[in-house]
Amino acid sequence: MIHALKLSLSIVTVAILFNLFFSISLYFIFEKKRRLKKLVEFLLTLPIFLPPSVIGYMLIMGLGINSFIGKLFFKYLNFRFIFSFQGACLAAIIVSLPILYQGIKVAFETIDKAYIETAQCLGVSKLNMIKYVYLPLGYRKILSAIILSMGRAFGEFGATILIAGNIPGKTATLPLALYSAIESGDYLTANQILVVLLIFSGIFLSLYILVTKKES
Repeated sequence: MIHALKLSLSIVTVAILFNLFFSISLYFIFEKKRRLKKLVEFLLTLPIFLPPSVIGYMLIMGLGINSFIGKLFFKYLNFRFIFSFQGACLAAIIVSLPILYQGIKVAFETIDKAYIETAQCLGVSKLNMIKYVYLPLGYRKILSAIILSMGRAFGEFGATILIAGNIPGKTATLPLALYSAIESGDYLTANQILVVLLIFSGIFLSLYILVTKKES
């Protein structure tokens, strides 16, 4: 169980760090391209409305050993996403990305335009505007989105079990370990894992309430 917990936290960390950088970059890349931005945001948000099993199956179809991309990775890098830590990370990234992106979008779009226009008049670069205007003024909304994304990535099951499998010590996260324990009839372990999941879920929820309460 300890290894499953460490694995879950590692996957969550990778997913959040990637999604944070990716979401901020994507927002400013398509800031002025409104039509293309709508399409990109549609695709980014779609995983919220798809069953996790569908996401997992699509990942297998797109990155499996028999897919075009999967063949390239295996041929030139001797690497496969199926049944790997990277595959589990990818599943967590996809299911949590819509939450974090939408949170960042709301955070940036609710900033008083006067601050942004003032920075532009002073000739502040886009990078410095992100660093000294967007992030400081929108950090509470971004933080709340990060917490929600962490909770979603931490509890991910359906997409992970399809793309990464349920390999103890390698891809078996806490939700998958709970599934294995129940399936094998080991209810003592299942109850222990359940308590840990409830504790972490409570922590995520408490942090979210704290951040949003301060924001209001």
